[in-house]
Amino acid sequence: MKRLAVAVLLLLTSITTVGARPAHALSAAQVVDLFGRTVNDFGVRLVDWEGYLANPYVKLTVRPPQDARFPVTIDLKAEGTSRLMMDLPSELTATGATKTLTFAAASESKVFRLAIHSRRAPGQDEFHTLRLAIRDAAGATHQQSMPIMVQQDQKTALEPTVPVTFDYRHDTITRYFSDPAVRTASEEAVKDWFRFFDLQPFDTVPAGAETNHLPGNDWQNTVDVTNDRAYNGMYVHFRGIQTPYSTGYPADNGRYHTRGGQQVPGPIHRSTAMILEYDEANKQLFTSLADEDWYRTDIRGSVLDVHGLVMHEYGHAVAFHSDWAGMRSYVADQGAGDQDVIRYQGHAVPLDTSYHIPGEESSWDRLSGQSGGWTHLFPTRRWMLTKLALLVAENAGWKLNRNLTPFLEPAIVTTALPQATPGQVYRQTLTAKGGVPFYDWQVTGGALPPGLSLDRFTGTVSGTPTTAGTFGFTVRLRDYDELSTPVTRTFQLVVGGSGGANLAASATASASYTSPWESVAAINDGVDPARSNDTANPRWGTWPQTGAQWADLTWPSAQTVRSAEVYFFDDGGGVRVPASWKLQQWNGTAYVDIPGAYPRAPDAYNRVTFTGVTTTRLRVALESGQGSVGLLEVKAYG
Repeated sequence: MKRLAVAVLLLLTSITTVGARPAHALSAAQVVDLFGRTVNDFGVRLVDWEGYLANPYVKLTVRPPQDARFPVTIDLKAEGTSRLMMDLPSELTATGATKTLTFAAASESKVFRLAIHSRRAPGQDEFHTLRLAIRDAAGATHQQSMPIMVQQDQKTALEPTVPVTFDYRHDTITRYFSDPAVRTASEEAVKDWFRFFDLQPFDTVPAGAETNHLPGNDWQNTVDVTNDRAYNGMYVHFRGIQTPYSTGYPADNGRYHTRGGQQVPGPIHRSTAMILEYDEANKQLFTSLADEDWYRTDIRGSVLDVHGLVMHEYGHAVAFHSDWAGMRSYVADQGAGDQDVIRYQGHAVPLDTSYHIPGEESSWDRLSGQSGGWTHLFPTRRWMLTKLALLVAENAGWKLNRNLTPFLEPAIVTTALPQATPGQVYRQTLTAKGGVPFYDWQVTGGALPPGLSLDRFTGTVSGTPTTAGTFGFTVRLRDYDELSTPVTRTFQLVVGGSGGANLAASATASASYTSPWESVAAINDGVDPARSNDTANPRWGTWPQTGAQWADLTWPSAQTVRSAEVYFFDDGGGVRVPASWKLQQWNGTAYVDIPGAYPRAPDAYNRVTFTGVTTTRLRVALESGQGSVGLLEVKAYG
């Protein structure tokens, strides 16, 4: 009986031990960005550059919980779309990317990289989730998550600025291009190159005038071909063959590259060929261009992505070929003369003897980790066009459209901040453009007014100022490119009262033009707007008139004015914040400009201070930009 009791006790002890919860709880892991900021609460910001080339990644550092029992395992899951990916080793899934990090001690930290594959279909910004599942050696667990925000730079489809003509007449061997899906994927891959070139149509090439050549089957002979129709952009011959490889090339004459009868620097080869070949016995063609399908491709396996293959091979036709004189020079000096490439990549990028960017890690596109070849920083799927490849392609004689977001240098867009009032909540967000926009904002000189602070992640100046005065401070902007040079801008922020009575209240308002449904009397009715698109109160607008417009305040006797505040009308449609504006005083015979700094912030009063002027008339002179102009309120102080 005693033995039975002991056995039962041992069994109960065993069950209790196996089912017991760990005796300690885990705290969160810390995820730290390039600037040393902990992003646990804010999250991560990615960018989708234009939708047609590889996007930059963000590098993040994970620090394990200090109260864990080691070793610790952290499973990362970026979820919400199949387009999310993490650096190798990692896995792609239909809902996102997964990766596992292991930590042997509390002092360890591990780096991982997060990116998103391009979305070809234009759309709005995206919001996904990064999850961390933590487990320590004692079985304790912790779950945490943070947002992934994706800025979509492509709001409308980006199309080539010249027409691209496709010719399938000579696809007579394999007839690969008889499949409409193959045609669509191939044409999109070709157009991806020309989406980024700053081109105008050339003079028309007559039908039959531009000669080219195509290979016979197995490259045993050549077939001379010409353009079967006139064209003034680019001309592409497609042909499928059986062996031994796919490629692209230009016609080696480049005779018809004139514009307005004048020779364009070059020669520019505008008749090109794209030859498609693949191992039919062991490969399955993949033609889908659906954004969520890209991860199903398999460059090294049995699924051959038509878009990626054609994009890569047509690169030889458009630039990476010895028939382009500029590329021959680039190869001859091993890229040492291309300062744009060196500045971007950090060093010269030579091409190999077959005019490919080498597959070594040092030649991967620096910001995306992609190579357009067999190996990448991320799982190899669809080959993508990269910023590096486009920069090298300029050597063929093309000019890139530097207004597109991948080529914009970081810049602070905001030029001035509206006035703040002591004791009243203040909130204004600085804006920027260019670079890799997971921005870091910091005040590096001077000081914000007491009570205000600058959010490093958002660039928002907010708080409740406590002290009147004029405060100067310098803001530094850094983007998420380790080779970028920080940019700075100095601001003056006035914190103060209105400076006495509002003189505008006793003036009569008039204007250059007033829309029939608006009222110029609204500009000095004393009503403070809630926002620039205030639909609840009267307002003055000039739609549909544009150009130079004005609104006047006229007093029955002379007034001395030392500052003014202007609140712009902007409905996001036909009436917008002006391109520029200024104040003018009437000197008895004419209006003359009042010198000063003129901010143009929406949703706020824009304050201007100046040496006092004595006048009977004060004019707000506006120059329209994107639409007509308007005002919600004007105030003037002595």
